[in-house]
Amino acid sequence: MFSTQTQSTQALPAVYVTEADFEILSNLADAAAGRAPGGRVLAGEMARAVIVEPGEAPRPFVRIGSRVAFQDLSNDQTRIVHVSLPRDASIDDARISVLSPVGAALIGLTAGEAFHWTDPEGRARGVRVLAVQD
Repeated sequence: MFSTQTQSTQALPAVYVTEADFEILSNLADAAAGRAPGGRVLAGEMARAVIVEPGEAPRPFVRIGSRVAFQDLSNDQTRIVHVSLPRDASIDDARISVLSPVGAALIGLTAGEAFHWTDPEGRARGVRVLAVQD
């Protein structure tokens, strides 16, 4: 089971989404909550999402199609990926699905923010967004 809780509820970063992305992501999360590894993470993120127009967030945020540089906090590696819909995901092209645990964790974050969760094996996982491009 995935947990989207960090040490305290106040430590959770804001999750920004556009209205169009919210509808798509909520539907994906509902359909995949029990089947896809990141479905529960994504469902938790959508449950607390702040719906904004693209220019209304304080800084650029990770959206479907965003190019994101992030640090994997479990192994300290830095990666650059495009966050995509499941049908467009491709490891070879560095396109990760919003239904993967990392893709779900990145959605809605702005540069500098981190998100932590526990994977199905009970391991602590986390990502920190370094940069976002639409």
